[in-house]
Amino acid sequence: MNHQGLLAGELTLTLEIVLGLVLGEIIMRLRIAELIMKKFIPRSINPVTALALSVSFASSKTGAGIISSALEKQQITEKQTIWSVLMLSLPSYLKRWPATFALALSMAGRAGALFAVSQLVIAAGRFITAFIFLPKEKENKSDVEISTAKAHHEHKHSLLHKLIKTLPLAWIFFALAYSLVPVINKFFSQTINFPFLPLAGWTVAGTSIARVSAALALAGGSLASGELNNSQALFALILGSGLGTATRILRMNAGYYFGMFEARLARKLLLMNFVTLIPFVIINLIFAWFALSFYPTL
Repeated sequence: MNHQGLLAGELTLTLEIVLGLVLGEIIMRLRIAELIMKKFIPRSINPVTALALSVSFASSKTGAGIISSALEKQQITEKQTIWSVLMLSLPSYLKRWPATFALALSMAGRAGALFAVSQLVIAAGRFITAFIFLPKEKENKSDVEISTAKAHHEHKHSLLHKLIKTLPLAWIFFALAYSLVPVINKFFSQTINFPFLPLAGWTVAGTSIARVSAALALAGGSLASGELNNSQALFALILGSGLGTATRILRMNAGYYFGMFEARLARKLLLMNFVTLIPFVIINLIFAWFALSFYPTL
């Protein structure tokens, strides 16, 4: 295991969690959400979620810090928290998607471009699902009032106490994800095999589980050599990315979820991440299988 990489990742994670929670605390204390966002958002979205979404164009972890602070102060409910956090990944993904699309197109041609579009569909689909299920502000005022009343009888943790309590969990889960995810990815890439793709396709799929950029390069080389056609390359990329969904969720989210939210809620967020992504992964695979079966040249 690369200990320097692990240490650098832990340090980055710590800084992002601390910055996110501190900014969230300041924003909630100053009531910036109510002052700024209510003029620019649909009435159905609570201002905390809207502000977190706008901040997430720069960093989804900062957006999560805002939501965590709002939940701590009983300004939003747990249900609002879950669906709000699930919406945060799309803004930052939209910001970097044009570069992703250009890279995929240049490395794997039409198959790469369609793969990039498929990943945008998955991210947008999850966002729309979370938006639909996000409790509307008007419908949940009573819930917030009840939670606020209960909060008067509960101990309120200071920001420092929360950091001391949650950062060790974040470090542990990041280390577990960092060390175990490559092993799991290797297992999937070596053991899963089906007859409808040539060996080059399974090499692409196996690589896509762990590193999409490397998979795109392999797909481009296989397309150029004639080992794969466009449909095979597209299916391999989507299949590998789909198989890596669970480990990718752990790698990207486990550390800061457990750092910003209590363990019970963090586990629920990881599960809901998976549940809301899988239907769109399956839909993408169905379309890719259809293309593989009937439109081999795309």
